[in-house]
Amino acid sequence: MIPELSGDESVLRSTLNGRVDMSQRIETKSEGNDGGEVKFQKRKFSLASVLLPIFFLFLHQIVLNAMAFLRIYLYAKNTGLAGEELMRVFTRPDLFYQYLLASDAQNYASLLAMLILIPVYLLYLFWRRRKDSDIVRLQRQGIVSYFESVVLIIGTLGLTPLWMAFLLLFEEADNFIGKALRDYLIQAEMLTSEEGSLWLQVISLVVLVPIAEELLFRGILQGELSLRFSRTTRVLVCSVVFAVFHFDLIQGSYVFLAGIVLSLAYELTNNLFVPVFMHMVFNFVGGGILQRIFNLDEQGAGILLILLFVFIPLALAVLAIWFRRDKEKREKEIYGLYNDLSGKI
Repeated sequence: MIPELSGDESVLRSTLNGRVDMSQRIETKSEGNDGGEVKFQKRKFSLASVLLPIFFLFLHQIVLNAMAFLRIYLYAKNTGLAGEELMRVFTRPDLFYQYLLASDAQNYASLLAMLILIPVYLLYLFWRRRKDSDIVRLQRQGIVSYFESVVLIIGTLGLTPLWMAFLLLFEEADNFIGKALRDYLIQAEMLTSEEGSLWLQVISLVVLVPIAEELLFRGILQGELSLRFSRTTRVLVCSVVFAVFHFDLIQGSYVFLAGIVLSLAYELTNNLFVPVFMHMVFNFVGGGILQRIFNLDEQGAGILLILLFVFIPLALAVLAIWFRRDKEKREKEIYGLYNDLSGKI
């Protein structure tokens, strides 16, 4: 006999359409010898599922800033500064930025902070996964999926210069967007003028930062949101927090798009390693590491920009393929579940 779905036939139909996750728990209840009842229940969602991600977000910033201040302090002290002169470095913005750039504090801070935070995030996720195996998804993916993920993230990078070109229209505007853009351009010029150690930048920006941030945002935050909220909600929330986390309106505006793509990649592949790998590629190309390694001149940078634009339609094609695969997978799962329940109840 086909089991009664206790008023939740819409759950099955919605699952086929991708609106409800198959992560809902299913309970069966026998009713005599000829029937059964199937109940779809949400996973347990507690206040800790909100507070713990917030705690880790604050912890990330505290550790990162502490390492930056420590690096600047040690560098300034090694130059012979002491007493009031040393303290003046932290009270005068011009001196602070001067020593921030000269000490390569951003890369050193990222290196040290991520070495501290990555084990913390891994321990937490390991502990949470023992209680709920779906909190971190590590479904095996083939090399084709990783190749497609590269196409997707490079296409996303291709949208960034287009978005920045649009924002440059407001450079002279007398409003908060114009002011934010001018401040961003000044800071970007200051940061690019001091390149720092290439290999330190590779280890910190390309390797450690993507691992730590994906463990935090896709692993912890998106994982906890999956206990209660729909795919659309958790992708949007995670992407907004990811953008705000960078504490800059202009940078956050294009990081938001990258956040959506990374969160979608996690949802559609069910493998945390995929967004980690994509984030590494994003930082390698978008962070200027590729240009430095190959010593690209202006012409080379122009060719790279054209290639990024070429990847935009390819990225859209990959996204369409992933959504189609996901729908087919959901259909197989729900029909398999329906058949299993029909035969057992």
